[in-house]
Amino acid sequence: MPPRQSIEWLQAAVLLVFLSLSYGSFLLVHSIAQSRSHESFQILVDQSLVSLDRRFEEYSRVLIGVSGLVLGSDLVTAKDMTNYANALKVQDNMFGLDAIGLAMTKDIGEGLTGATAALKQNMTVVQYVEPSVDHGNLVGLVFSKHPELLAASQEARRTRQTLAVRDLPGLSAPDGQPLALLIKPIFRPFSDGQDSQAPSEELVGFAFAVMNIENAFKSLTAAQSELIELKAVPDPDGLAAGQGDLAVAAPITSDFTGSQTINKLGQTFALSWSSTEKFDASQPFRARWIVLMLGLLITALVSMMLRFLMRKNQTIALTVAQKTRDLETQGKEKRSILENAMLAIVSVTPAGRILHSNDAAQKLLLPAANQIDLTRFSVGEVLPDYDLCRSQGRTKVQLPPAGRDAEPWIVEIEKNTWFTADGETRFTLMMRDITQSERHTQEIAKTEQRWNLALTSAEIGVFDLDLRDQTSVVSETWKMLLHRPEMEGGADPYSFQIALMHEDDVALLKEAEAACIDGSADRASVRFRVEVAQNEWRWMQSDAVVVERSSDGTAIRMLGIQMDITESYKLEQLKRDFVATVSHELRTPLTSIKGALGLLQVQLKDVDTNGADRLIEIASSNSERLVSLVNDILDMEKVTAGSMAHDAKPERLSDIMALASKHTETYASQWNVQLSVEAPEGEQDIWTDKKRIIQVLSNLLSNACKFAHAGTTVRLSAEFFPDCARVSVSNQGIGIQEEFRDKVFQPFSQADSSDSRQRGGTGLGLNISRQLIESMGGQIGFDSEPGKETVFWFTCPLANATEIAQVA
Repeated sequence: MPPRQSIEWLQAAVLLVFLSLSYGSFLLVHSIAQSRSHESFQILVDQSLVSLDRRFEEYSRVLIGVSGLVLGSDLVTAKDMTNYANALKVQDNMFGLDAIGLAMTKDIGEGLTGATAALKQNMTVVQYVEPSVDHGNLVGLVFSKHPELLAASQEARRTRQTLAVRDLPGLSAPDGQPLALLIKPIFRPFSDGQDSQAPSEELVGFAFAVMNIENAFKSLTAAQSELIELKAVPDPDGLAAGQGDLAVAAPITSDFTGSQTINKLGQTFALSWSSTEKFDASQPFRARWIVLMLGLLITALVSMMLRFLMRKNQTIALTVAQKTRDLETQGKEKRSILENAMLAIVSVTPAGRILHSNDAAQKLLLPAANQIDLTRFSVGEVLPDYDLCRSQGRTKVQLPPAGRDAEPWIVEIEKNTWFTADGETRFTLMMRDITQSERHTQEIAKTEQRWNLALTSAEIGVFDLDLRDQTSVVSETWKMLLHRPEMEGGADPYSFQIALMHEDDVALLKEAEAACIDGSADRASVRFRVEVAQNEWRWMQSDAVVVERSSDGTAIRMLGIQMDITESYKLEQLKRDFVATVSHELRTPLTSIKGALGLLQVQLKDVDTNGADRLIEIASSNSERLVSLVNDILDMEKVTAGSMAHDAKPERLSDIMALASKHTETYASQWNVQLSVEAPEGEQDIWTDKKRIIQVLSNLLSNACKFAHAGTTVRLSAEFFPDCARVSVSNQGIGIQEEFRDKVFQPFSQADSSDSRQRGGTGLGLNISRQLIESMGGQIGFDSEPGKETVFWFTCPLANATEIAQVA
């Protein structure tokens, strides 16, 4: 038999075996599941029967409780019955009981004997029913008038059992459900001591309960109505007559059913149980189908495996052929990459013999021998300075020049080790010509060396500050400026310098850095003192710029220089001292000269001097200019040195404006301009030094008069803001040119040098004004449009109520 046909027969036989096993497993699982389901259903039926017995026993205990109520009291009242019914909560706690009651035997047979005395039991009358809402019509019911009730009461008296009776007039539920009356006799024991043969107890009445037959068979167990349904049908010879729908059996559509006849309460009931959809769905019947499906699936898998075995040989043959073609393609692809790579690549043995090389390696190692195969050489011949055994990773090797005037080549070689399939060691050398990059690196190093020499010679230190973690990189000159060639304990240079700084200067440095960090400035220039040795302080000038910011604009890196300016600072201090001394020394003789010229003008007022009075006027005018210059220089030196004191207190702004305008009226008339004062709305005090603020206003007003067009008006105005007052001086004049605006507040600055001759002035007034305003907590600035209006303004803080009260 051919192999292919044998495999097909084997496949059919295995398939038949697996199909048989699958069907057999299906039948076995179905039988087991069916048996377990019947057992589960029977357990639920047994539980409902036990619960039914307990419920009827509970009904009897309720009636026994009524008997106890009668026997324990000489007279049972309606209130007693109501309290007892409320205590039991009959309708809430007793399934199937709608009401309880008491029927008493009338004492109408006393004095009678024989058969006549038997009439006493027939005069039993219902006295109480609770709750009486639905069954109050039973009160007054006489047992003897209803044969069924009379017969049941006689049987109950005889057997002393609880019995049920049905079809009584007036005994019906509001919703039409069938009801039954449960009765239990009540006997009272007694003994008259005369006739030992007389009964020892007498019938005093019956305890009864109204039972809803349908509800009595409901909710017997937790599983009822969820897993099983119970139908109770009284025997046709018993209570079935007239019970309506209760006797109609529903068509059986359940998977599990059961029936049983029981005798309870003197009646016969036909009980039938059926499973619900939930019970049917919870049974493990699906397991048989799962087993069958698994069996069929396994059979299909086995069939597929057999088919796979049939095709395996053909697939293996095709795969081998395809892999062979793929390996050939990969080999050609790798060879193509090696031949066209920009890197020179050679494969060598540990002995140095070159096995393979690409064109780039041929051109790099044998540039003048294009026809010679590189594999004829060893590594030592083409790379004499390269040690194949000791070199690891990347190595730089210098190759001899190709010609007499050529420069040596520099090659970077990276060595990789690998092993053949037989375990032999091989090396792959990847080479790159880095001659040009090395030359550029050397040129950069030389340039950096020149810069370092220049900075070192000029004693300028360079620092690179990372603001994210406050770390820094500094030059050697920077360290030498601190007299610290090496940082103590490996500390960060920036943090080390902060520790050496004068405590008054640290805040200035931090403030300048904060301005750069938040983006309000791009440059930080600070002077500070550093203790380079014990009690030896040196002044440093630090200038840094922001070179890198984060995406939100926060500065993260600054680059700057630092110089020792101690000597220049001392020279500047000497200059200030010299200017102050000279100014002080000039003030006394100038005052005398000015006074003498004034006296001379008075004496020669009515005398013909032949032109001498003009010379005296020129001398007097120049002496006033000199006095003004000396005063301005002294004020500037005081402000710069921080020695100018302020007597700040609450002042009325409108009074200050009026006084400053009055002082300037004469000066304004000299320039043919008018002064206009616009007092602010409302009366508020400012916190300022009255003398100094008038000095600032006088300076601004005099400048406005000098540079205003003749015949125009100089306006002095003010307005109040929540925390300050803003004072403005405006004029119509030549304005301030764009190129001069950055120099307006610098000392000795004038837009035109001829202004000092034409209009007078020292060029110090605005500088002094700015220093005074800022020292008193305000700001000063200007807005100007050339040829039109120019406005100089400054702010003053408002005086608060506490400050005003302290002065008052």
